[in-house]
Amino acid sequence: MDAPRYIRWFVEESSVTFKDGKPITCYKLSYELNDDIFDEWALHIRRHYEADDELAESISATEMDIEDYLRKYVIPQKTDPFGPTARSNDFTEIMVSDLLQFVYGYTVPRCKQDNRSGKANSEHGTDILGYKYKNPVCKPQPDDELVAVEVKAGLSSDSYEPIQKAVTDSKKYDAVRYAHTLNFYRKTLSRKGQKRQADDIARFQKKSENNFILTFIAAAIISRENIPQNIINIKGADLELISGAKVFLVHGKQLMALAHEIYERCIK
Repeated sequence: MDAPRYIRWFVEESSVTFKDGKPITCYKLSYELNDDIFDEWALHIRRHYEADDELAESISATEMDIEDYLRKYVIPQKTDPFGPTARSNDFTEIMVSDLLQFVYGYTVPRCKQDNRSGKANSEHGTDILGYKYKNPVCKPQPDDELVAVEVKAGLSSDSYEPIQKAVTDSKKYDAVRYAHTLNFYRKTLSRKGQKRQADDIARFQKKSENNFILTFIAAAIISRENIPQNIINIKGADLELISGAKVFLVHGKQLMALAHEIYERCIK
């Protein structure tokens, strides 16, 4: 998967902290209206729901126009029950997945939106899993890393509440929860013929045999154009983070309107 060009719109704000000075990893999505990049971004998102070869088969089988098929069966619509919520949640998860993969170098399987039974349905379990092998040939090492990410969307609000919600839910993680998501990813990738990535996932199902680093991340995206250097509403200490956990915040102007603009282009 190639990095979509919108990635260049992530601007890191390294000086942002919580009220008590505890650090937060903060990015501003400083975007501009660019039809070519928006269309590319929309295609990138559509491929999370249905891959190109699967879409070709679907069009052949249903004899439907591509746009009609995608709107009716695949892409959440503004007029669907829970459609705007599905767009908001999916847009947020895909954006955080892209940040982890194309900025931080993790491999992030894209299984959550793939071939859902309903356009607004979402898989339970860990929102995002990513991994990184220390050894370039993927030979298991104890400093291989698995990241488990809890994501909260606040695309229609400038409130900091999604940060607190993401941290609260990330503290609920245990071995059972992320293990079920790992197994779902492995089986999904195997069925899609992606054996190498399925085998990579299987390595992280064997912690007792081959230990690895497990990192929890709480991530939130909110619609606030500017963030002060100190987020005065929240003390980092009050969040009672799991040891070693990290907090990511992405912000930008009118993000729900942006999400709708991109999703309306997911028609090819």
